[in-house]
Parts: sequence; C-alpha cells; structure tokens
Amino acid sequence: MAFEEAAKKQRFQEAEREAKKRKREIAQAEKRIAELDRIFKRIYEDEISGAISHERFLKLSADYEAEQRELTEQVKIWREAVETFEQDQADFDSFAAIVRKYVGIRELMPTIVNEFVKKIIVHAPDKSSGHRRQKIELVWNFIGEADLPGDDQTVERQKSRTA
Repeated sequence: MAFEEAAKKQRFQEAEREAKKRKREIAQAEKRIAELDRIFKRIYEDEISGAISHERFLKLSADYEAEQRELTEQVKIWREAVETFEQDQADFDSFAAIVRKYVGIRELMPTIVNEFVKKIIVHAPDKSSGHRRQKIELVWNFIGEADLPGDDQTVERQKSRTA
C-alpha cells in the first residue's frame, strides 16, 4: 500500500491538478466558441440589414474566425493532454491491481516479475572503489520509471580474490 501511494503521489498529484485545470479551460473555451458562432450570426445579419458596412463585417468576421480557430486548436491540445492523463491513470490502476494481487508473496517467480517489470537496465560497473557498483533501473509495466523513496537499486559486489 505504501508503494502504491508513493508511486501514485509522485506520478499523479500534479498531473491531476493540471487535468482538472485543463477540463475547466476546455469548458470555458467551448462556451466562447459557441458564443463566437452566435456573434458571427448577428454581425452577418447586421451586414445583410445594412446596420454595418461590408468592410466592417469582413474585419469583424476575420477577427472572430481567427479567435475561434485558435480556441479550437487549443481545445484539441488540452483534450489530448487530459486523455493522456486519464490513460496514465488507468494504466496505474492496472499496475496497482497487480500490486494488490501479490501482497504477501513468499517466493518471487518469473511470472510475477514479468507482470511487474517491463524492462531492466543494468549500467556498467563503477570501478572507482574496490567494489563493483552497478546501477540497475527498473521500468515498470503500466507506470514506466518511478523514483520511489527508499528505492535504492544499486547492486554492490565485492571483487572476488583468489589466493
């Protein structure tokens, strides 16, 4: 549970705030896009009725259309960010289900490792001391790399000396 909470906090705390903010911005932008459609209809009617000149209509419509295009593009980008967050969260939930499945295991089996670990990266040894130090990075299934507290994945081996 501590592992799950630490990983979730690290990965999603800021992203969740950002996704909520983006959802609010999407709603505001969509409201403005709809408002621009209504405004455009009104200025078109004003141009037809002669209330505004054709030149004024062209300038106003160009400005409103540019704003609407910009907002539409921004909404698309924000939606993609929200969808990415939601997919990441779903992936994390899948990972957490695996963690809960194996709470209290007594023996580490290859199938268990395969469910948790996507990739293991073993770096070249650090030969600066009398010890061989190798840094090992784990890339987890569903959540990728995670720097968790107390997660020291350095393996240290004594050089074997024979007489």
